[in-house]
Amino acid sequence: MKKRLCALCLALLVPMAICAARFLPPDTRTLVAEKYAGWSGVLRLWVVEGWAEGSPGFPAWLNRCASRFEKRHQGVYVQPRFVDAGAVAAMNDSGIPRPDMLLVPPGLLSSPEGLLPLTAPESLRASLARCGAWGTAIYAVPVAMGGYLWAWNTGQLDALPNSWRDAGAVPAALPPETWLHWDAALLALCAGRYPDAQGETTGDGIPTLPGMDLGLAPVRTPAPTATPVPEEGILLPCRLPDGFQFAADAWQQFINGEAAAMPVTQREVRRLQALSDRGRGPDWKLSPGAAAFTDQLLCLAIVDGPDRDEQAALCAEFLATLLDDDSQKTLCRAPAFGVTLAPSGYDAADPLSVVDDTLRDPGLRIPNCFDGKWPGACAGIVRKFTDGAGEAWQLWPLLADRLSENPNIQNGIQ
Repeated sequence: MKKRLCALCLALLVPMAICAARFLPPDTRTLVAEKYAGWSGVLRLWVVEGWAEGSPGFPAWLNRCASRFEKRHQGVYVQPRFVDAGAVAAMNDSGIPRPDMLLVPPGLLSSPEGLLPLTAPESLRASLARCGAWGTAIYAVPVAMGGYLWAWNTGQLDALPNSWRDAGAVPAALPPETWLHWDAALLALCAGRYPDAQGETTGDGIPTLPGMDLGLAPVRTPAPTATPVPEEGILLPCRLPDGFQFAADAWQQFINGEAAAMPVTQREVRRLQALSDRGRGPDWKLSPGAAAFTDQLLCLAIVDGPDRDEQAALCAEFLATLLDDDSQKTLCRAPAFGVTLAPSGYDAADPLSVVDDTLRDPGLRIPNCFDGKWPGACAGIVRKFTDGAGEAWQLWPLLADRLSENPNIQNGIQ
């Protein structure tokens, strides 16, 4: 009896199953496997902002780039994690699972140990192409940068002085920081010479741009070029006032009107604009310096490891996304500046457009990503300038040559 009952139940289940199949979703496992063929998962990105720290615009820019990348690579996600410098420096020895990518400022890593060699992108500007070099290979590529220029008080100065020694006005400058070497920036800003006869231009013959929007659209200023040497006469150096010292309160001195000028980055320019919008702070303008320099770079590197071929290929595609025109032209929101020939997105009336132009100078000097020793060498060179023991135009080439050295040669590694 029981056997007949079981057989009857089974017979009834067959038509029920056929009927239910009409209402159940089809088996899509084959389609899913085909669509997501290859590796899928999370690409972990460790970020040390360095000079960009404290700017909400940069993480937002990075997240937008990651979102665009993820739409192109279904099933793959980029997970940025903002970490301190110590976590990256100890990456190879800490025992913590390592990320797939790094985004770091120059000088954090002393070698490319644990990193994959990269193919230098063709879109990268020539002045930046060797930033991540170690020997003949490239292990890191810049994706964004910042810059330095003069901000000066138009209530105290009619123009930026050629030299500060007898200008009757005093500049201020912040002391060097870990990721912002104001001493090197000051030397670059003062590295020009000028003819004895004063002209109508500022500094080394470079016109200034307005720091505030007064309703007049300024003409974009080209990158600084060397002052032509006159057939007759002597070229004079830019000198600092006697007793000049870097000052931790340089910003406060400038906005209070105690200092007539100071070196600034894009961060200080945006702060000056915010003060002006509230009717506070000095009236100001911006001028580029005599030599193009920056240490404000963020470089992407891909971490090596076993069984990571597919991840590495995707990381290389993420690097390409950061360098494409759609990403580079939105760096103005960070605010930061592009590293390719694409525009950074600044309007011609934006005072930061002068920084963007200056950074496009073919003679731009930058530190190597793996050179942690250059700040020490820089400090000794700049000290001669601030102490009055050397001229900036003679000392700058020494620093520029030091910046061009390959760090693996310095360390005795071939």
